[in-house]
Amino acid sequence: MPRRWDGFGPKFEVEWGGRVWALKVDDLMPGLRTDSNQVGPLLALEGVAAVGRWAPEALSGATLVGYECRFNRVEATYAPLGWGALFVRAAWTPSGFDGIDLEIQLHAQSVGALRAVEVKLVSRFADPEPSAFHAQRWVEPRDARSAALSYDRREPDLRGLTTLPPRESAFHSPRLVPGNEADGWLYAEMVHPGDASRRIREGGRTLALSRTTRYGLFGHDVEKGVVFRARLRGVWLHSETAKRDALERFEQFEQEPLHLST
Repeated sequence: MPRRWDGFGPKFEVEWGGRVWALKVDDLMPGLRTDSNQVGPLLALEGVAAVGRWAPEALSGATLVGYECRFNRVEATYAPLGWGALFVRAAWTPSGFDGIDLEIQLHAQSVGALRAVEVKLVSRFADPEPSAFHAQRWVEPRDARSAALSYDRREPDLRGLTTLPPRESAFHSPRLVPGNEADGWLYAEMVHPGDASRRIREGGRTLALSRTTRYGLFGHDVEKGVVFRARLRGVWLHSETAKRDALERFEQFEQEPLHLST
């Protein structure tokens, strides 16, 4: 039996990775959280950025214009003010028996107003410490143009930020994070290559120990009539071959077409 969402909104719940997760589409940072708040949010909306602009909470209850549970997809649409009639639709969907997909669709009604727009997402495995604002951050850019986005004033603080060289293979593997509890679970998160302009890993003394992953999706100029779509998938794996399974799941994910509902 496929997993299904419980609830009528704005709060929904779903079983995932052996636990019950809650999604509140009207939250300050809509994403998946456990009741204990020990992990999360995962696959969460963090805001919108463009050249010289960063608007945290631009995709939150304050900008929510509609939501529904449709074909087992929780869909929510946000319209942040002052962003050139920008509309962002997020859809969270159970995938198989161990995954959740987050699909993002973006379009605008303005002409020439939005340059290098990113929808910012975050998955976090630990509460930020008071000094986390200046934590070590590593940026994995899609290409040279995406690498430059970190320095066009959309990042509020450059301290602790290191931009790695662009690599075509940067997004051709999942992000692997052990669960907080010693229960054998491994979390794998993947994004379609080309959908993300930047992936930012934050916290920890090294890249491998970072517990927070941020994404800037798209990074393109947005014009009226153009629709951008992207997808992430988070998977909880519990086996002795979890790392190998994660790579196989990424190969399957990469070949699947995006959902094109209107």
